[in-house]
Amino acid sequence: MAEDVDGRPRLHHLALVHDRHPVGRPRDRKIPVTGAAFRISSYDKTAQTITAVPDPNWWGTKPKLDSIVFRALDYTAWTDAYLNKEIDYASAILPEDYKRLAKAVGTDIRTGARWDEVHITLNGARGPLKDLRVRQAIQHAIDRKAVATAFGKDLPDQLKTYGSHFFMPNQAGYQDNSGKYGTYDTAAAGKLLDEAGWKLKGDTRAKDGKQLALTYTLSAGSTSAQEDQAELIQAQLAAVGITISIKKVPSNDYFSKYVTIGNFDLVSFRWVDQVFRSEAYPIYRQAAGKNLYENYGSVGSPEIDALLKQAGEITDPTEQAKLYNQADTKIWALGHSIPLYQRPQVLAVRSNLANYGAGGLADDAFTKVGWLKK
Repeated sequence: MAEDVDGRPRLHHLALVHDRHPVGRPRDRKIPVTGAAFRISSYDKTAQTITAVPDPNWWGTKPKLDSIVFRALDYTAWTDAYLNKEIDYASAILPEDYKRLAKAVGTDIRTGARWDEVHITLNGARGPLKDLRVRQAIQHAIDRKAVATAFGKDLPDQLKTYGSHFFMPNQAGYQDNSGKYGTYDTAAAGKLLDEAGWKLKGDTRAKDGKQLALTYTLSAGSTSAQEDQAELIQAQLAAVGITISIKKVPSNDYFSKYVTIGNFDLVSFRWVDQVFRSEAYPIYRQAAGKNLYENYGSVGSPEIDALLKQAGEITDPTEQAKLYNQADTKIWALGHSIPLYQRPQVLAVRSNLANYGAGGLADDAFTKVGWLKK
């Protein structure tokens, strides 16, 4: 991104977008205390905006912007809002958005490699997936490269699979620990299913008169790409005799009534911005009764817990990485979850907006963000 942003520009304001939480005043209707270069100056509940301005008490580098306006918008509204000049950046990760935004006048498409992984979690606490061999068979039956290629076919960067639950490929310490468990091998999948007693009869597998059928739980608010992924996984597992039913559930219930309480067979969502490995501890530690922590598929072991605990207690990054990689090898072998690809940042940004966009593993330095001089 451009670096030459000294001086105040003619346009002093930046409009950003926030799609996670509604905007509203605190109950006491007071502006909260802030402790950085910007402070909150106003809320507009009707317009669903929060405005931040430079804090005169800030002792560090002075910001170049006079204000930043954060708008609450549904994700589906980003593209039109950008094209209507209501916001100054928008996600272009979906093909239908990328095609429109890339053609917009005065727009850069900026890409980066954020800590952002798309995966499939397997529920080892119920049904056929209790059997390790079935989980491992699913690992072999899913063509991760085909999934990544399908998602990235219209994007500027080619997506690649990776083999770690703890590191992104652009991080120090990364190594591919998937081994044989991350290989696409339908013959190996079929052998494991046979060993588990699920015999192929026609196009499907059965055991004790019961069909091998699983559900793939999907939010009703999913994007077209997420729906395409579910259908592709469905077809890939059908090729080895596993019947997958795609179950759409209300968006507001997706996590609270399905994912976080382990009410699913297969589910796909993203873990993002886990640049500190210790953040992943609750994802892979053993569940304690109904307390799943964040291990929603309840797949774990005492050995993994011990390695993660040990890794969290040392400060040497090299030794720490070794322990996380040892734990990762065991996580792959247990069929906990299947990393599919590192989801890239693909953003449409105003061409004259400097030092903002796809930051990858870095944080946004808002004191350096500004508009280029004409």
